[in-house]
Amino acid sequence: MSTQGKKSAQRSASKKRSISKEPKGKKEKTQKYNYVELAKAPLTSPGPQHLYAVIIDATFPYKTNKDKYICSLKVVDPSLHVKSQKGTGDGSDYATVILYAKRFEDLPIVSKIGDIIRVHRATLRLHKQQRQFNASVFYNSSWALFSSEKNDNAPSTFSGKHYSFEKQESAILQNLRKWALQYFSSYNVITNDMYVPLKDAQKEKADFDVLAKITHIHEMDEYTNELRLRDQSGVTWHTLALKLKFPNIQNGDVVRIRSALVDETSKKKVLILSHYSNIMTFISSSKLSKEIKSKVQDEKQPDKASLKKGVNMQAVVLTEIDKKHANLPNTPLSELFHHADTDPELQNKNTFRTTFQVIKIEPSDVKEWAKSYDKKTKQASSLKGGKGANPIFQVQFLVKDASTQVNNHTYRILLYTHDGLGANFFGINADNLHKNDGARKKLEEQAELLTKFNSWVDAVVEKRNGFYFIKDTKIVV
Repeated sequence: MSTQGKKSAQRSASKKRSISKEPKGKKEKTQKYNYVELAKAPLTSPGPQHLYAVIIDATFPYKTNKDKYICSLKVVDPSLHVKSQKGTGDGSDYATVILYAKRFEDLPIVSKIGDIIRVHRATLRLHKQQRQFNASVFYNSSWALFSSEKNDNAPSTFSGKHYSFEKQESAILQNLRKWALQYFSSYNVITNDMYVPLKDAQKEKADFDVLAKITHIHEMDEYTNELRLRDQSGVTWHTLALKLKFPNIQNGDVVRIRSALVDETSKKKVLILSHYSNIMTFISSSKLSKEIKSKVQDEKQPDKASLKKGVNMQAVVLTEIDKKHANLPNTPLSELFHHADTDPELQNKNTFRTTFQVIKIEPSDVKEWAKSYDKKTKQASSLKGGKGANPIFQVQFLVKDASTQVNNHTYRILLYTHDGLGANFFGINADNLHKNDGARKKLEEQAELLTKFNSWVDAVVEKRNGFYFIKDTKIVV
């Protein structure tokens, strides 16, 4: 046998001996990642760090001058909380995580404070007395976002095409979720030094952070919402938010705005958002969010003052809805009238919240807004001449909104009060308006307000037999 043949035979025999020594049964998979607690991660170790943490702040991913994208986060975990013995989210109570990528889509978009991030292969350093974990997604680092309010092990988003999840992680994630919910229910987490009260915003020359309640969302156009913000200092500001960038914010949400500037050129109080600015809501257990939501109420005086000036320079909302519908999302007219019968999310619903401008009111004669209603025949007739009883309102609003600006159609929203729906809309009882001059005069004033430029109606409507009827809504301005 040749020398080469002998070596080949030896390698084959060695391989057989090696295989024959393997223990029988399934081979145990080795643990790949050892996760460190934030306060215990070794600063002297040059090796990669793997971590789980709760997010308390985050920028929106943005591009730097070096053609890289960055997302900066503040994170906490039980080890930092115990270390500081404050649990307030300030000072040494948090660490930072800086994620780097070559593409925007390789970075996380954090929309809720209190959610959990997992990071693999980060490096650790001390920056301004703060622990800073740096992770380069374009090299070999990775991340995954998890909801703190769900019980499954699937991330909401993650970097790359696939993600791994080891058996040991289930307990880590479960324990961190439990701690996060308790942490936010016991402490404010976002402390006074982490934002500027809106009453002091005008003094700020650089960008600053805001903690406020969204008291109203006005749909400016197909792409942009105008948010009305009010905080515990009792001051109201506005800001423009792109729908694509912030799709999940709703009326009544308490939000943390990361990085805002005062618009010095605007005649009203407006905050400008930068490309790295972020708007985040809070997990439901948040003590701070619940407090602000209950204490901060919308204030109508600015709207009343705007109406007295003649032309509305800003959108004025004339109405308010019953509190039981406060969490109902806004549904554009285009969806109500063009997709309600085909969209699976709308098909099984009959109550919606929508915002619109009134283009025209029918009947045009206010005296005919109230009718006599016969419950037996279910017919309405004119109260002219003093005939008839059981007065009801029977009014049709021809309306438009931002979603229907591009077409020539108007849409009918009905205020028919024969079944009690919308009975409090005008703030007075239906009566014979041919005789009741006081009621008629008040309704004529409201008709003028409703059809005024930039006046808006925020309404709850109920779908019946293909028509939308106003309910649980009243004029307050």
